Amino acid sequence: MTLVAILMTPILGDCNPPPRLPFASPVHPFYLTRFKTGTALKYVCNLGYKKINSSHLTCNFNGEWMYPVFCVKKQCKPPGELMNGKVEMKSNLAYGSTIQFSCSKGYQLVGEPTSQCHIEGRGVNWSNPLPECVSVKCDSPPVISNGKHSGGIEEIFTYGSLVTYGCDPNFSLVGNASIFCSVVNKTIGVWSPGPPTCKKIICQKPQIPKAILASGFKAFYVYKDTIVISCMNGYVLRGSSSIRCEVNNQWYPSVPTCQPNGCTNLPDIPFASWESHIFPTKNVTIFGVGTQLKYQCKPGYRSVSKEPQTVICQENLTWTPSRGCEKVCCPKPNLENIRIISERRDLTHVCFYTYGDYIFYMCDKGYLPVSIDGRSSCQADGKWAPKTPSCKSGCNFPPSIAHGHHTRVSSYNIFKYEVLYGCDEGYTLVGPAKLSCSSSQWTPAAPLCKALCLKPEIENGKLSMDKAHYVAMENFTVHCDSGFSVVGPQNITCSEDGTWYPELPKCEWDVPEGCEQVLEGRKLMHCLASAEEVKMALEMYKLSLEVELLELQRDKARQPILGPPM
Repeated sequence: MTLVAILMTPILGDCNPPPRLPFASPVHPFYLTRFKTGTALKYVCNLGYKKINSSHLTCNFNGEWMYPVFCVKKQCKPPGELMNGKVEMKSNLAYGSTIQFSCSKGYQLVGEPTSQCHIEGRGVNWSNPLPECVSVKCDSPPVISNGKHSGGIEEIFTYGSLVTYGCDPNFSLVGNASIFCSVVNKTIGVWSPGPPTCKKIICQKPQIPKAILASGFKAFYVYKDTIVISCMNGYVLRGSSSIRCEVNNQWYPSVPTCQPNGCTNLPDIPFASWESHIFPTKNVTIFGVGTQLKYQCKPGYRSVSKEPQTVICQENLTWTPSRGCEKVCCPKPNLENIRIISERRDLTHVCFYTYGDYIFYMCDKGYLPVSIDGRSSCQADGKWAPKTPSCKSGCNFPPSIAHGHHTRVSSYNIFKYEVLYGCDEGYTLVGPAKLSCSSSQWTPAAPLCKALCLKPEIENGKLSMDKAHYVAMENFTVHCDSGFSVVGPQNITCSEDGTWYPELPKCEWDVPEGCEQVLEGRKLMHCLASAEEVKMALEMYKLSLEVELLELQRDKARQPILGPPM
């Protein structure tokens, strides 16, 4: 229990009149100005308060009024929840307290903005009822030319309502496509932002030399169309890489340009060619600062100096100088036992022989070249190829072979001596047909001509190897067909004179058992004359009889006619 002491002690033990309490009043009025120690005064709670303890004030021996807190403020009921708004309480809901009402954005307060907990009868209550938060409304959305919005004609547009505008064909929307119902001064509904407009906006396709459209490919462009621009290799973009078609039918920012950012074209280096990777496309004519290009001398030319064969694009957009290439020279050949019979050389050059020149030469009489080529060319490395040949003594007459012959092979190469061997009729060549004269010798070894034996005709049999011709000294075995046996030598050899040795065997029929009499009869029939012979013999006999008859008739006609014998 809390005790309150009022210090009013002009005289120890007496109390001055009790204080005025805001929450209570004395039950009986008093008119004294001094109160003895121990005096107790009874109080009652004022309106708006309620008693919670003994309601007496007591004068103590120190001259102080002592009393507990015996009255507290009454509490109003909670006001409830404000839909689409809020209730603000600064302290509590006790008597005398005030609450404030406010609405959320887009809503308007209908009712009193405050309410106080006050005395009502013997109790307390709120001075004003809970207000209402009503949504702010906007008029119909603005109408625009050449376009329309998504809202309905009779639709109610409350706070937060959104409509979207669209333009008629061939018109572009300028501004915000969507607007919404907002509020100003907390009570007035307005459309925000302002409505867009529909305009005909066309931007022409920009013409930028050496530029590449990275995106946005169209024949013509309308409002807010965007294109992205880059430059070809060797050019730098001056301006914005992205431009947009704006309301005034112009591009914003301004259309950029592509300016050279390197060396233009390639330096002219006589008798040189550039490495192939330098030209990824045929349109490359700009090379960036710092670009290093490598060249190489054409075949038959070499670098004038030992410096690297490169050029570099400098800051001033020029190429570093190069000393270039000069023609390759070949030394005059030193020929021994050889003479030049024809040559082609560039008489306008300081060199006696240069790349591409060639000479034809041949060995002096009695000599033949070691190599087989009679022409040599000056190569790109300043050397002769093939190397200048040396000449040595020639070969003897080509070797002769039995039953064969050789002929000279004609060739465009005057240094090349070759003979071709062939065999006489009835012989075949065994070994290489062509010999060449090299290092004073005929190579390879000469071939041989071997006789040919014709394929033997063995009735009911064949050789162990079937060929059209057989070479001398080849040996073969005779095999008879099934049911026949070899009569004579089974192995025969092709002789060097083209005949078979020994005499060819025969394949005779194997007589089955029990057929001996038939075979003997067959042999007897073989001894008789043939039908043709018998026929001819009979005709001859007939002819002889006819001749004999004619002779008799002739003789009879010659005899004299005689009388009867005497």
